[in-house]
Amino acid sequence: MKKLFTVLTLAAALNFIFVLGVAGWLMQSGHVDKAKLKQMREVLFPPPPPPAEPAQPVADASTTRPSLRLESLMAKLAGRSAADQVEFIQHTFDAQMLLLDRRQRELADLQRQVDLANEKLAADRATFEKEQQALAAREQAAARMETDKGFQDTLQLYTAMPSKKVKEIFMTLSEAIVQQYLEAMEPRTAAKIIKEFKTPEETAFIQKVLERMRQAQASGGNGKSS
Repeated sequence: MKKLFTVLTLAAALNFIFVLGVAGWLMQSGHVDKAKLKQMREVLFPPPPPPAEPAQPVADASTTRPSLRLESLMAKLAGRSAADQVEFIQHTFDAQMLLLDRRQRELADLQRQVDLANEKLAADRATFEKEQQALAAREQAAARMETDKGFQDTLQLYTAMPSKKVKEIFMTLSEAIVQQYLEAMEPRTAAKIIKEFKTPEETAFIQKVLERMRQAQASGGNGKSS
């Protein structure tokens, strides 16, 4: 067997030398040029096949299929000892819990900011409403100060006039104004004036005024109407 291997090796070497000699003779005699010699070399001594192209990267299935994350994790643990596997899984679990805890804190901070903003908005709204109410009260007080003197002078005049004459004047006024005067008068004076309303039109009018007075008393108001 060793002799056969030696013979084959020697034959291959002789063939190689023969081929080189023929190639040199062809080059010197001008039968072939460098391009043809290169073609002959590629035929006699073909280059090794090129390495296979690497497979195209495939999208990580764990990003599209969360259920494969556990499989990917277990693949990383292949060949490790049981203690290493437990330590790796514990480390991974701890990292995920820290990430989850951080996100929960961030959400809690955002919620607190929203709550504080809502509280400030409610406080600002309450302050604005109080200011609006105070402004309305001041305006009403100013209006009453302008009209109170005239109202009191007219009330004294109606009180001194005959009841029938006051009734005639009241029939030309609105129900709200008549209500104010009757409520401001002494009960006996107001009763005398009310008795003067006798015709159906007068009775209907004074009944509406008395109903307004009754509703004002029932609601606990002061009976004054604007």
